[in-house]
Amino acid sequence: MKPSVKTAAACGLLLSICALPAHADINSALHAYGEQKYDAAYREFSQLSAQGDNRAKSFLALMTLRGQGTARDAVQGAKLARECAEGGEPTCYAMYGELNLPGRGLPVNFAEARAWTRKAIAGGDQRAGYVMWLAYSLDPANQFLVNGKADNAKYNAIARRGLAERGDQIEAIDALAGSAAVGYVPARLMLASLLIEQSGAGTTKQIRSLLDGIPDLPSNYKKYLALAQQVDTLGPTRAAPKVVADAIPTVMTGAALAAERAGTPNASQCKDFRLMAINDVSAVGDAVWLPLKQPLVAGTYPLKGVWTEDWHVFFCGAERSVQMQFTVDGMGGAYYKVRS
Repeated sequence: MKPSVKTAAACGLLLSICALPAHADINSALHAYGEQKYDAAYREFSQLSAQGDNRAKSFLALMTLRGQGTARDAVQGAKLARECAEGGEPTCYAMYGELNLPGRGLPVNFAEARAWTRKAIAGGDQRAGYVMWLAYSLDPANQFLVNGKADNAKYNAIARRGLAERGDQIEAIDALAGSAAVGYVPARLMLASLLIEQSGAGTTKQIRSLLDGIPDLPSNYKKYLALAQQVDTLGPTRAAPKVVADAIPTVMTGAALAAERAGTPNASQCKDFRLMAINDVSAVGDAVWLPLKQPLVAGTYPLKGVWTEDWHVFFCGAERSVQMQFTVDGMGGAYYKVRS
């Protein structure tokens, strides 16, 4: 699997502080902020922050980073976010952690981003799991694209990593799934984009649950949802929805060879191919799985293993069966070939 990396708008997770319950002594400031009276809100949050109100400081940091009620200042905003985080505010853990990612305001420090985001998640801010995923996926050590093109040497090196080398990946996927589970839309979209290419357990139901009900779903995700729905009607395949779609030319070739063996001349010229059903799906032999814990991803990511499936097709005027063999590629995807 070679998922594309998608990044959120700068400081997108900082919106989460707006959903927290208000303390009575900052109601006026919160009301001003909600009414977009940023000058007044900034003054009130500044006064409360000076009096030691750490939650007020979280808004002060946010407004400074965004340039609301004051000049935009990434350095000062980061300073305030760090002070707020050190004061124990979970939202500021996530805020400061995100600022350590590329283009967010501080020098890039993935270890620092993970450390503070880990605190946020432990403090109950599950939406911060999206930042944990970004801290993993944006780290050059975990990327295989060079100038927009896949570097096979990098891809294979990552794919060969054993379980002992995948702690950051396990943490990141579980955190992303936790963020998606609480309804955070960027996390839901990102996880769906991973699962659409992830083979080994079957992910159509997870993809449908992640994408169903999102208002104004982007067009590419509408295609993901439609593909998952279509594959779900075929049977209990372990192949990723995208792998099912990509494998069609290979299956057509296998069906043509089967037709010719059965006496159909020039079967490769037939145009009436249709994938009808998938069944007789074997267990994954010699399987090694990432020990993921979140329900959305538990048991979905094999590192090693092989399995077979019977794909039933209509081709050259008759129903035929093609046995497919899949071999896990170490990146969540699978290689495939026709066995018969």
